[in-house]
Order: sequence, then C-alpha cells, then structure tokens
Amino acid sequence: MQESRLGYRPALDGVRGIAIAIVVAFHAFHWPAAGTLGVDLFFVLSGFLITTLLLEEHARSGRIRIGAFYVRRARRLLPALFVMLAPFFLVAVSATALGDGAPTWLWLRLGAALTYTSNILVAADPSLASAGLIHLWSLAAEEQFYIIWPLLLLVLIRRVGVGRVGRVLGIVLVVAVVYRLQLLLRGASIERVYYGPDTHADSLLIGCIFGCYFVRGRLPRFIFSDPSRKVSIALSLVVVLAAAVLAGYLPSRLAYETQLLPTAFAAAAGVFIVSAALGGSLVARALSARPLVFLGRISYSLYLWHLPLIVAIAGTHHRFGVRTTTAVVIAVLAATGSRYLVELPILARGRPVKPKQGQAAPLVAAA
Repeated sequence: MQESRLGYRPALDGVRGIAIAIVVAFHAFHWPAAGTLGVDLFFVLSGFLITTLLLEEHARSGRIRIGAFYVRRARRLLPALFVMLAPFFLVAVSATALGDGAPTWLWLRLGAALTYTSNILVAADPSLASAGLIHLWSLAAEEQFYIIWPLLLLVLIRRVGVGRVGRVLGIVLVVAVVYRLQLLLRGASIERVYYGPDTHADSLLIGCIFGCYFVRGRLPRFIFSDPSRKVSIALSLVVVLAAAVLAGYLPSRLAYETQLLPTAFAAAAGVFIVSAALGGSLVARALSARPLVFLGRISYSLYLWHLPLIVAIAGTHHRFGVRTTTAVVIAVLAATGSRYLVELPILARGRPVKPKQGQAAPLVAAA
C-alpha cells in the first residue's frame, strides 16, 4: 500500500463535534450515562493526528522541528485557557485584597491549571477536585503528551526506524494495561488510576498506533478497502455511541474497576477515526455536515467554558431543565466568541500564510 497523506478532513472535525456533544451532554444532563468516554474519543483523535502530522513532517524533511511544534501548541491552547481562567484569578485576587484571603485550595487548583498538572493533583488527592475546574485534568494529560511524545517519537525513529514505531507502541500498550491492572489489584483507587498520566494513556497510545500505520499505508484491509470501510465506519460508530449510552449501566467492576472498557472503546474509536479520515462513505459525508463541523471547530473553547458555566448557573446537581439548557447555550456562545475573537486572531498573527483549516482545529479531551 502507498503512504497516506492526511491534509484537512472535515469529517475529523465532525468526530470532534460528536465527542464534545457527548461530554457536554453528560456534564449538563448526566446523559449519556458513560459520557466520560468522550474524553477517550478525544484522546484517540489527538494521538492519531499528532502522530500523523509529525511523521508526515519527518517524511518531507527528514526531521521533526520540536521547538516549532511546541510554539504552535502554545499559541493554539494557552490564550483561550488564560481567558477562561481570568475570572477565577479575579476572585482569588479580590478575596486576598479585601483581607479575607483566597482559600489555599483555590490557588492550588489555579496553579495546577496553569501548569497543566491538574490530572496529577487529582490523582494524588481526589479531595482537591473542583467542580468547575475538574475538566482541566484531560487538558493536562494532553499537554503532557504534547511535550513528551514528539521527543520520544524522534528517539524511536532513530533507534528502531519509522516502520517499527507502531510495533513498539503496541508493546508499550500491553505493558500499560498490565501495569494498571496490577495497581488496581494492589488497592489503588479508581481516581488514582483514572486521572493518573501513567494509567490513562491507552487511548493516546492507540491513536498513535493508528497514526503510524495510517502514514505508512499499512492499515488492515477492512479499513483501507473501500467496500469494507463503509461497513467498518458504520459499525465502529455504533459501538462508540452505544458504549457512551449503555456502558454506564454495566456492573461497576466490569465497566470501570478493571479499566478495560476505555481500552476496548479506544480501539473501536481508532477504527472510526481512521475510517472517517479516509472518507468515501455515507457516514464520513455525514460527519462533514456543517453544523457538526462547526461544533468540532469550537470544541476546544466549548470544552473550556461549558463546565464552569454549568456549575455557576445550574449548580452541581444537573438534570435537563431551563437552567442547564441556558448554561449550555451560553457556553456555545462563549466558545464561539473565544474561537473568533481570541484563538483565530492570535493564530493568524503567527502565520505568514493562511493555514489549512484542519491544522487550526483543536486537539482536546474532555472529562
């Protein structure tokens, strides 16, 4: 098979749209019951896209510009985060200035948010989770991935060659699953395992593996072949949606205590994402519908804003109603404003030529 080039695929923005819709619906209305799986869909997509873009750069130039990659990620992610966190800092500073003093936990959580260590903080002490900022754990996990993976990928390319990176990652995936299971057997808490950067890497690894084989054109025939891909994308979409809706009703031990469900879900998500990227199916065309693509393009901003606004407007006991619906609508408006007034103008200043639309799209996870 020939090597594949990614380019801009509107269907992948549609995948983001599905992922953020699952997450927002879960946080706002507690439905679907396993809406937290939306984070794993984002993780797989991030692993796939970042790996594909880095390997394509290496194929073009024989190198990976690590510094340029970090700058692009910072320009893409930091401005919107700073704007979202500004009200929290205003509250903390005002409390301090008035002599009341901001609670230590607030400064601790804000510090973790700014340093992308929220996942480590919550894994170490679940009591430090904040209703309005807990979702930042997944951003922290992705930022840690952005920092480590390009360096590790470069080392792997030099040590084992491009063609064997996927195999090495497959071994790492097995080791990661076994490591997590032995932690659980030794009594580690679900919070430690779920939020820990060393124990919730399956989805990112699976995305990276799919990216490696996509670039080299070595995907399984049932994905690469046009007739069978139409079936695989439809079936994998059904699995993704069914898992999000039904997995929350499974026995806790089966669904979460072994933490094997996210791994199985991520494998199905990988098939779904790659099949969508290759196109040529009714599902891929549906994913390219303008409303879904738009939702995908504002997904990073919507992810940032939705939970603080839901907590502020509707409180922490969510259900379908006027207050939660209003919070979601305001979050969409805030995300749209952030996208067009903050993110895109800053990205435009850093680029001498107009970028491909897909490269400006967010790569996020949600909790």
